Amino acid sequence: MAYLINDNLIWVCTTKCASFSIENALLNSNLKLEKYKELFTKGRHIHPPLVECLNYFGHKESVCITRDWFERWLSAFNYIWDIIELYTTYTPIYKLEDIDNDIIYNIFNDDFVNKLYTGKNEDLLECFLKLIKDDTDVPMVIYSSLPTILPERFWKSNEKCTYEFNIKELDKFVDFIEDRFGEKLQLDTLNASPKRPNKIIVNDKLKSFVWEKFEKRFEKRNQLI
Repeated sequence: MAYLINDNLIWVCTTKCASFSIENALLNSNLKLEKYKELFTKGRHIHPPLVECLNYFGHKESVCITRDWFERWLSAFNYIWDIIELYTTYTPIYKLEDIDNDIIYNIFNDDFVNKLYTGKNEDLLECFLKLIKDDTDVPMVIYSSLPTILPERFWKSNEKCTYEFNIKELDKFVDFIEDRFGEKLQLDTLNASPKRPNKIIVNDKLKSFVWEKFEKRFEKRNQLI
């Protein structure tokens, strides 16, 4: 969930970048917080993109956590399978322990990925149903987890936040908040996905595939007139 901190700094909550831990720390602090669309998102941990945050809170400075693009993608992929296998009663098309590179290439075809980017409930549901064997109704709160795998640049509207801190240096983010507002956040490790075994081999081919399917569309190019 995104928040406006002390009326002048927007925290953009990028997926798979310690967002649960940071939100919990903010809520347990003495900072003044305004929640993104509180009336419409009660009890939900959502991730509004940067441009939506700016439109809602006004054009203020922003801060976010960043992460290596491929490491983040793998974490999101595992998270989606954890949702299916560990937190629901659905049967996945493949168990995580059996998933290899070829299965990833087959799952994330152009049609699947393009539907993820629409953000439409019907498209996300269609994608989710391709990941499970069950022929049943699926609550939106379950299949709405799929966009987690979209790139960090999607959540930042392909722009940079005013301030950015790498997930491996969260202490610098904590120091920044303390220097700016005089409040030291207490960060705990929350919602960390367990590292479960699989047959995925990290190599150049897989990285190139993920880049082409997910990251490449956000590459800014000079347009010739």
